[in-house]
Amino acid sequence: MRTTTWLLCAALLICAAPARAGDKTIGVVMAGNIGYYQDLHRAFANGLVKEGFDRRKVDTLLQMPAPDPLSWTNAVRKLVVADVNVLITYGGAPSLLAIRETKSIPIVYAGVYDPAGIGVVARNMTGISSKVPLTSLLKYAKKLVSFTKLAVVYNELEPDSVQQVEELTALEGQYGFKTVKMAVRRVDDARALTFAGKADIVLISVSATINEALADIVKNAHGSKVPTLSQMGGSGDKGVILTLAPSAVEQGEAAARITAKLLNGESPASIAPEMPKLIELVLNLKEAANLGLKPSMDLISDATKVIK
Repeated sequence: MRTTTWLLCAALLICAAPARAGDKTIGVVMAGNIGYYQDLHRAFANGLVKEGFDRRKVDTLLQMPAPDPLSWTNAVRKLVVADVNVLITYGGAPSLLAIRETKSIPIVYAGVYDPAGIGVVARNMTGISSKVPLTSLLKYAKKLVSFTKLAVVYNELEPDSVQQVEELTALEGQYGFKTVKMAVRRVDDARALTFAGKADIVLISVSATINEALADIVKNAHGSKVPTLSQMGGSGDKGVILTLAPSAVEQGEAAARITAKLLNGESPASIAPEMPKLIELVLNLKEAANLGLKPSMDLISDATKVIK
């Protein structure tokens, strides 16, 4: 097991060493070693400081479990046993597990695709959704390449990943494609996937398990001249050709703002969940060119970031 236990704030966390321990403690579960969650957590840590909760006022226990249900469950349980004042979860699977493990500790989620759709709802929980409509991504994908077979790499054990598959299937008739489902449960299985002759384009779902294998999936797909899509922020920098995702900074700052309210005595039930407002469209023009693709000019102009 690759769980990091009882790790107090370090470089990712809240500033310099304190003169004394914080008055309160928060626990954070980060689902896997994912760049997007790391960026989100940096923004969260900085946001807490802006809200007046530096290391003199709050200690942070960070858990970075391996991407599997047992590891996520153990990470959540350790923080519940530690009786943290607020529990923060990044990703859908840890957020659902947190609901099962505690009804009393306030929970704040971030980086969760369609929280209501996968059941991330409880009286002791609030947070910010990372849902961006798949319809928007599909419209942009059509400006990148014509496709009739869309493969989706997903994990059956991660509800937000499964939710994307269900939404894709429902959109087949409207957008004229057939969904090719590629289910994996382990990182090594995701790394071994092949795409030649199976699909015209591939969506890498928001699964933490899948995204730990992101570099290999991109390499295998692009090696077969199959372009890649994602709704996980930061994927463009890892080679994914088209990414449409909410800002990690906005996610982290919103989670910090909500956490500060809870630490100041507000109840989760009184804080309405938030929706993302800052959406980033990233086009990796370099990878597109390597595959012989010529994205339309309006796609290039719509992109908030173009990687050349």
